[in-house]
Amino acid sequence: MFREMANEKTGIVGIFASFSPGRMVGRGRNYGSTVMGASLFVLVTLILPREGGAQTGTVFGEVLDLRSGESLPGASIVIEGTTIGVATDVDGRFILRRVPAGDHIVKISYLGFETQTFEVSVQEEDRTELNIELQDLAIMGDDILVVARQRGQARALTRQRESVNIRNIISSEQIDAFADETVDGALRRVVGMGHGGTNIRGVGAASSNITMDGQRMGSTGSDRSVDLSTISADMVQELDVIKVITPDMYADALSGVIDVSTRRPIGGDRSMNVRAGGGIQDRYFRHTGAAARLSFSYGDSPTANFTYGFNLGYQRSPIATESVQTDWAGRTWNDVGRVDVVSDFRTELQFDIRDRYSAGYQMTFQPTERSTYHVQSMFIYQLREQSFHSVRHNITVARYTERTRTGPMIGNQSHMDFDPRLDEPVTHQYTMQFGGRHLLDRFDVEYILGWGHGRRHSDSYRLSIGTPSRFDYLVNMDNRTNVQLKIAEDISEWQTYPEPGRITFTGHDHRISRHQDNEFTSGIDFTSPYNRGTIKFGASALMTFRMGEGERFNGGFDRRLNANELEWIPNASWKIFDREHISYSIPWMIDLQKAKDLYYGQRPHFDIDLDLWMQEVETSQYRADEHTLGAYTMGEISFSRLVFLGGARIEQSINNYAGRQGSISEEGRYRGAVDVYSRTNFINLFPNAQAVYALTGRTNFRAAYSRSVGRPTLNELSPNTTRNYSNRTIRQGNPNLKHMLSHNLDFIVGHYFMQVGQISLAVFYKDLSDFVYSRTDILRGGTPDEEILDEIGGHEEVEEEDPFIYDGWRRTTFVNGEDAQVYGLEFSWQQNLSFLPGFLGNFHTYTNYAYTQSFADIGRRHPDPRRSKEVVLVPLRDMRPHVVNAGLGYIQGAFSTQVSYHWGSPSIFSYQDPQWVPEIHQRHREHFDAYRDAANDLSMTIRYRISTNFRIWADGSNILNNRNISYNFDRDYYPRTTSLSGRRINMGLRYTF
Repeated sequence: MFREMANEKTGIVGIFASFSPGRMVGRGRNYGSTVMGASLFVLVTLILPREGGAQTGTVFGEVLDLRSGESLPGASIVIEGTTIGVATDVDGRFILRRVPAGDHIVKISYLGFETQTFEVSVQEEDRTELNIELQDLAIMGDDILVVARQRGQARALTRQRESVNIRNIISSEQIDAFADETVDGALRRVVGMGHGGTNIRGVGAASSNITMDGQRMGSTGSDRSVDLSTISADMVQELDVIKVITPDMYADALSGVIDVSTRRPIGGDRSMNVRAGGGIQDRYFRHTGAAARLSFSYGDSPTANFTYGFNLGYQRSPIATESVQTDWAGRTWNDVGRVDVVSDFRTELQFDIRDRYSAGYQMTFQPTERSTYHVQSMFIYQLREQSFHSVRHNITVARYTERTRTGPMIGNQSHMDFDPRLDEPVTHQYTMQFGGRHLLDRFDVEYILGWGHGRRHSDSYRLSIGTPSRFDYLVNMDNRTNVQLKIAEDISEWQTYPEPGRITFTGHDHRISRHQDNEFTSGIDFTSPYNRGTIKFGASALMTFRMGEGERFNGGFDRRLNANELEWIPNASWKIFDREHISYSIPWMIDLQKAKDLYYGQRPHFDIDLDLWMQEVETSQYRADEHTLGAYTMGEISFSRLVFLGGARIEQSINNYAGRQGSISEEGRYRGAVDVYSRTNFINLFPNAQAVYALTGRTNFRAAYSRSVGRPTLNELSPNTTRNYSNRTIRQGNPNLKHMLSHNLDFIVGHYFMQVGQISLAVFYKDLSDFVYSRTDILRGGTPDEEILDEIGGHEEVEEEDPFIYDGWRRTTFVNGEDAQVYGLEFSWQQNLSFLPGFLGNFHTYTNYAYTQSFADIGRRHPDPRRSKEVVLVPLRDMRPHVVNAGLGYIQGAFSTQVSYHWGSPSIFSYQDPQWVPEIHQRHREHFDAYRDAANDLSMTIRYRISTNFRIWADGSNILNNRNISYNFDRDYYPRTTSLSGRRINMGLRYTF
């Protein structure tokens, strides 16, 4: 049977065809037959004959590991010759109801264990207990390390195989084989997840639904995303990436669902896990200090019906990054025409130190065999300190006397700035959930109440420290990714960097941003078995309350403050990119915490730009109350080797948004703002159809059609509007944006090895409509203000004598794109290579490859005026067409090691307006889109057991330490930022029992 584990919660993601009340919203495609087919299936399953007067009984019990006595969650229990089957719950228990009276053969299977059959005699209206012990298969290199890894992956892959929908699950044992410290790092190892963050199959990170132990997490930013870098990998039991959702899940995840299961007792047995260690980042240790890692988890079942577990964790992760940023401009000479020159050159050293704290608790109480209650909670807090030390060379383009040199001529001389910055974002994430499940005679009922909270507060301190120096430069652009910049000593006012005594603290820029999200969930589900499967229906409510705001205190200093009053960190010998005979100097670094204290101590002496402060406060505010009410019905039906699931979900989404609408005068003064509100009300239908066909006992073919939705981000939906009369621009949100809809097709064939492993090949296709992007237009023809505001749902009085005041203004807003297509394939292989001879049988592999491609119409036309009617399709942002994860591990006795490599091809991360690209095309304008270069990482882990319960561990990451490059248009011509982060080494001790 292909069923969910009996104890899984309902919760996350859905499928959709959006329609407004009274009419269907479409994009001209004929999906009617699919919707009708799914709807007919639901109707058929509801009227299928029930086993009314049949003589039936019940079989219940638990499945155990014969060797250790541990319970085996997720084991498949099937009554042969029937379609009756179930999977054991997290404590290894199962219950089969409505089993026909008589003698039957029960078949039990679990990856890594021998499949067994048992005879059972069922009496009418009687309960038969069947407790089963399974014998594990012989394991090459039979040792504690091998067995632990085998058990963890067996649980994960068994759940993955038994599930009807398409998902990828990795266990804590597999995560431990990587060198990743956090959840977002471990997720990139999952096939289709290597695009960055929680981006699934190239569809944006904010379009996936994130849950912890089945409870929705609150977002940590206005883009609806959840920051999973705050969650330590030590807290995780399993990572579950659901790529195709079912109707019993919320329908607001365009790309899928990520469920983070925290550590808990497995199989009801006592367990304890302690990890302690630390590490360094080579080359930066004296500035960042040491890393630290400490975690503790404990779980127990003091009685047969009560299980609890809790975990605590702390991590200190210091990371240093050195970077060089180059800005380009065009300069025209009569003899050579227009060519590229460097206009701005910045060298920077960044220290990023994160302190993560986490605590969690889970409790399950089963007062009777038919009733179960659970309570769970998780608290996460991260304090991050980012220090930026940079030197910026502002080169006056007009001073170039030749392509590689600036010199004395009319115009401002180039100068040098020192731009230190301190960012202190603080993130809070909490989840709590209470629920119960009751097995009644005719049906099961399950209910939950939950709360997810996300909060982020960020302070950014940007100091203005000026120098009196003026320079001319010699610029070598032979290698554009390693531009060489030298002071032209023969003509510059200063021949070297000025001393700290010549530097003056002149001003400040303190920026504050806040975001908070509270998500309250409730749901009830009913499941009723019938002769060929189950019918499930239920309802849910999601109430979301989000808010955000910002402030900015910017101004100068009313007296001279010598920078010597700051605490300088000696750094005269520091060199950026000090290899390959190329280096850049960072001559000054200050203690930024002391500088922040000085700022607060001298605050009365700072001028505040009140117009800028008011403008930031007024334009950054948003409020969003989004309430979603849902109901669904779905049925699962079995025909020998085929399992079919279909159903539909309907949701009503009632949304209220609030913002501010203001203006800036021609003199640049902020003139005030008024409150603006918007309200939307959608009713959406989400059909779903999925099928699993067993080609063999361990080889499955799966096919699925689903519809999913993604909501625009909060800043895109906010009715905020700012009209700037000084530069004739309008910036506005758009609360009338449509939700992004996607029709999804998925096919996958997978084979599971009994020695714990799997190999699979999947193809997928997404047809997206109404996706959102930013667009800037020039208002022509005297467009009245009233028409502008009608487009975004706001109104403001306009002077009747001047109705065409906005003619020629630049308006930037958010709009829905026409459509986009995403398609790709995924290959995954993980296996113990025990079939190889000799010591080679101790190797195992974890390898996957994903190919993803997309084409999106964002209203872009060809930049050549002669071809301006041609539509130019672009790839979706942050999508890497090729992603590879290759891991090879070895286990021998008490020793284990694994080498893992991750690589992703370049991706676009920002769409840009057309610009001159003189070195490529002298006569045409090209879109200057911004790209991230290929990402790669080589890591290694080593584990050695020194006793039954103790082992030492060592991790190494970023071993290659290759440069990361972002660029515009073309990597060789317009590199923007080149960065390096040092290698990281961590080691410590771990205790388990």
